[in-house]
Amino acid sequence: MKLLVKYGRINFFASVPALLIGSVVYYFSVRYVLIRELDDSLKVEEDEILQYVKVQARLPEPTSYRDQMITYVPAGTDVPRKFHHVMKATPHHKSEEAYRELLFPIRAGGQLYTVSVAKSEEETDDLLELVMLITPGMILLLLGTLFLANRLLLRRLWRPFYETLDGIRRFNLSNRQPLPASPTDTEEFLDLNGAVQQMTTKILKDYEMLKNFTDNASHEMQTPLAIINSKLDLLIQDTGLGEKHHQSVQAMYDAIGRLRQLNQSLLLLMKIENNQFGHTGPVDMSVLVRHKLVQMEDLVKDKAITVTTDLHSLPLPVNDYLADILLNNLLLNAIRHNRAGGRLEVLLGSGSLRVSNTGPGLGFDPGTVFNRFTKGAHSGGSGLGLAIVKQICDNYGFPIAYSYGDGIHSFRIDFIR
Repeated sequence: MKLLVKYGRINFFASVPALLIGSVVYYFSVRYVLIRELDDSLKVEEDEILQYVKVQARLPEPTSYRDQMITYVPAGTDVPRKFHHVMKATPHHKSEEAYRELLFPIRAGGQLYTVSVAKSEEETDDLLELVMLITPGMILLLLGTLFLANRLLLRRLWRPFYETLDGIRRFNLSNRQPLPASPTDTEEFLDLNGAVQQMTTKILKDYEMLKNFTDNASHEMQTPLAIINSKLDLLIQDTGLGEKHHQSVQAMYDAIGRLRQLNQSLLLLMKIENNQFGHTGPVDMSVLVRHKLVQMEDLVKDKAITVTTDLHSLPLPVNDYLADILLNNLLLNAIRHNRAGGRLEVLLGSGSLRVSNTGPGLGFDPGTVFNRFTKGAHSGGSGLGLAIVKQICDNYGFPIAYSYGDGIHSFRIDFIR
């Protein structure tokens, strides 16, 4: 879930209950104020009646208007003064209406009366209904404003963060360029940009040091290996060398060859991991597969392997050298670990490549088949061929999978990302 969506949901779930509670409080507050106003007007009427009786020594005439009624009822005892709500029917209304009523005792002409002064609550109710109609609209308006603020204002506010994040995704060691800082005046984003720039600068420095070390080490190893190899060539050609010594020299010669191959494979693997190969495609994989099979004809004939192909044109935006290495390692692996008189099948469809070969099952966990230095007990390779294939696929985002069943080893690469 995106940060803006999560923030919007938190805002929504926090705002709605607060707005609903606020609406209820607002409703009862307005109602309280309106009732108090009615009570104040009833008190004014009470004061006028009391003043009239004091001056005239008699009660005013009863009244019955649309919004106000005054009545007098003889009483035997004093009635406590009180305000209350009451439903009354009047000639002006077909049904009973809500009134706010004030009851208080008064004595006039030697007689005790209970005075009822009632004012209609119709206007109060109409005003409250209007408030109830306006409040949901205000809530929706506020929620809409918050939504637009989240979508527009917050997106603009977080733009430097997303620009920095996009720069991190596009950061490539092979460019040798530190991450550019996004312009912003927000302190937290400035701190983030500073930390990211410091990190990428250190990564570039460490990468350059590691690259120089591996390049120098590889170069320096080639010279003594070449000298040792040439000296062993001379020793092998020496006719005066005994059979026993000849076997020892041959073993050293083979070991030096494996060491040279291991050095080259590790150096290649490191360069692939560090993205030191540019994208020079497109490369038609069908043409490359045919070319590699022609190169390996002698190896295929030595084992009397039957080769079956079904190739369709498939241009890929990849480095031609890495594509050559990928196919070379896959096909060599399928030939070396095939049985004599076995089968090799290469299928290249519109979006995938599958290389299958006959052969005995693995003597190790199939889940580690792409790990470095993983190889069978009788393998003469370095154990890096499939690791290099896996690294090339990872660099381009091509999923690769291995399976074994019914005596068939299969490697499948999906080129559709």
